[in-house]
Amino acid sequence: MTAQSIPHRLLIVSLAAVAAFVSAYAAISPDDNLTKLVYLLIAVALAVVAPPHLFVAASMLVFAVSTSTDSSVLGVLSVPVYVSDFMVLLIAARGALPRDRVPASRQLAGWPTLLFMLWMLVMAIAAVRANNAGVPFASALRGDVALVYWPLLYFGFTRVLREPGVDVSLLWRNLALVASGLACWMIFARIVNLPFEGTGLAHVPTGESTTVRRDFGFAGAFIVYPTMALAGIAGMAHAGSRGSRWFLLASVGTVATLTTLVRGEIFGLALGALVILWLRPRRPTTSARMRSAVQLTLAVVAFAGGLIVASPTLGNAVVQRAVPFTQQAAGAKSNAEYRQKAVETGFHVARAHPVGLGVLDTARLDAEGIDSGYLAHSGVATLLLFGGWPALVTALLAILALLRRSSVLAASAPWLHPAFVGVLVLLSVYTVSAAGLAGDPWVIPLGALAVALRFTVQPLREPERATYRQPSLPAVDAVRA
Repeated sequence: MTAQSIPHRLLIVSLAAVAAFVSAYAAISPDDNLTKLVYLLIAVALAVVAPPHLFVAASMLVFAVSTSTDSSVLGVLSVPVYVSDFMVLLIAARGALPRDRVPASRQLAGWPTLLFMLWMLVMAIAAVRANNAGVPFASALRGDVALVYWPLLYFGFTRVLREPGVDVSLLWRNLALVASGLACWMIFARIVNLPFEGTGLAHVPTGESTTVRRDFGFAGAFIVYPTMALAGIAGMAHAGSRGSRWFLLASVGTVATLTTLVRGEIFGLALGALVILWLRPRRPTTSARMRSAVQLTLAVVAFAGGLIVASPTLGNAVVQRAVPFTQQAAGAKSNAEYRQKAVETGFHVARAHPVGLGVLDTARLDAEGIDSGYLAHSGVATLLLFGGWPALVTALLAILALLRRSSVLAASAPWLHPAFVGVLVLLSVYTVSAAGLAGDPWVIPLGALAVALRFTVQPLREPERATYRQPSLPAVDAVRA
């Protein structure tokens, strides 16, 4: 028994004892909080024992569906903890378990780590300033959720991915199954007209008096669709194989993204795909960029044509959202102008207050004459309002440092670096028109997992055939003699 396995087994026994006690007490108690506690303990037990490749995929599923409820699962120090928050704590706890792990490769040492730490320092100062200005602790913490999510998620994901039981092939398969399942559920829900009626997502104006619903599936899963599409495009263009699974992932993800009618995701997907197809593969023999571009173009044209014939209203909405120079409805124009005004307000405040105003709650936003909706409609505005130029500059430099480091390091698969670049481009573009990487509890986990996968999953080792070389002919003759 290793030194690490002793505390790990003691932890399992302790959790089992607590779970048994609470379950027995809940069975004879009418208190709903105890029932909720039993469910939470079951979740903790599953998180502890689940294989790492299953745990990572399940965590992404939880983040994607977390928007289906707005009730808290528990409260800590007057701070409500929601489903996504609880999942972050589970991931960090799984990473903190005393288990044998592959030694850390420290592939992000240097500038990426330094710039990220500087960004965290800026955002921490913004939270402290808010608290000193009278913003309640719970509001400051909720407004600066990225400061909590990013380090905990990266720590947890990297530690889980370094566990010896990780099966990389099963990891990719499970993630693909989760993403495909979410996309297929959204398409099915649209077909049978089963909306989730999410606030702010329900109706998209397509004319003076016509709208199209888009609240199908799960709101938190919307960002998963273009991510899956970019992974499929990277596989088509750089994997070196013509497997239909890559084309299927790219097609399903693209179709699902278009039908969400979210322009930030559609434009981010388009730009990310162009970057992936522009990147030159390290092994030229694996390149299939031109063939992939032609296949994707034909697939999108076929889908758009079929959709216009089957549902002209939805087809018109997709064209309006995907092609910026087409005739736009007045409501769609006002929506785009609102997001533009949010970004402009962020730059205006940063010019007047170079280090920002600190984390702002609703009361302080009203006092400053700033629309509270701006925070949800632009991560760029959020960074500028909270931390000013230092917050935005350090965030941009950290992203550029990640892209640079990824370009010089070997990857576990030839498609992984292009996919990582495309996904980071997608999430960065999306953060201009939504909270995104600066505040969305279902977008930050996707970004943290992308970074962890790229820099933690180790390159595959080449077969060691050199050890078993056939002897040269003179040597064979000498042995025979």
